[in-house]
Amino acid sequence: MEHVVFFPAPDGSPAFRRVPSLDEAVRLVEHLRNVEGINDVGCHALTEVPMAFRAYYRVEVGGDTGSPVEQPQFADAVPAPVVHEVEPVEQELVSASANGHRVAGANSLGFFA
Repeated sequence: MEHVVFFPAPDGSPAFRRVPSLDEAVRLVEHLRNVEGINDVGCHALTEVPMAFRAYYRVEVGGDTGSPVEQPQFADAVPAPVVHEVEPVEQELVSASANGHRVAGANSLGFFA
């Protein structure tokens, strides 16, 4: 199985070398460390990824037909939202100190009362 050894090149750019076996990858890593003094080394196994091909058909219209092809207008297909007008409901202010009971002349919410 093929392996790839990644290491920094002398100019600092990333470099790699493909080798046909793990034994050769180990020898290359040893050489990079012992002879060239490179510590930042990575070794990865290359395995085949299974793939399958499927038939794919694409229809193309050739030549000038004389009239432009109209594109569907999707924005017009969305209906406009329906808006209903609601009459405001008048509510009487109730003092918080009244615990939900109506009190004559209540004009404060009672937070600081």
